[in-house]
Amino acid sequence: STQSTVSSGINAEYGEIPPYNGWGSEEDSRANCLKLIAQAPKRDFIKFMKKDRQGLESHVLRYLARMDTNRPIDIDRTFIISFFLSDGTISVFEPEKRNSGIVHGKFIERSRINKKEGGYYEAEDLFVGAVVTFRSHQFIITDADEYAKTYAEKHKDD
Repeated sequence: STQSTVSSGINAEYGEIPPYNGWGSEEDSRANCLKLIAQAPKRDFIKFMKKDRQGLESHVLRYLARMDTNRPIDIDRTFIISFFLSDGTISVFEPEKRNSGIVHGKFIERSRINKKEGGYYEAEDLFVGAVVTFRSHQFIITDADEYAKTYAEKHKDD
């Protein structure tokens, strides 16, 4: 019999692919379901080479954000959201805040993050004033660094 995978996530020979469980990347999890010996997902090498760090040009958009919550302990927490143009990944870092009692550092590891509406977050989804949800945490973007602002100005028509 022929093995065919339909875009809906159903494999004709083996049945339905289980939902993503949050471990690793979604592409890796899907590859583990489709093949006995998993292969790393294909990356866009040309995009990576164009948007990888080149001297002082980092190709990383950084935003300052706060958590959108009513919990008193989380209201004053600030985060740095980094969007890497080379591969479309996002990382969230929490700067140290003395005597807060909250562990600072890496909040969300660098990975591609799904939007609620489907698809992945892209550079145009992140801007000052945007409300974004990463792994069930909602953030309000409050500021951007100079590189992110100039990048947005140059690419506003894209």
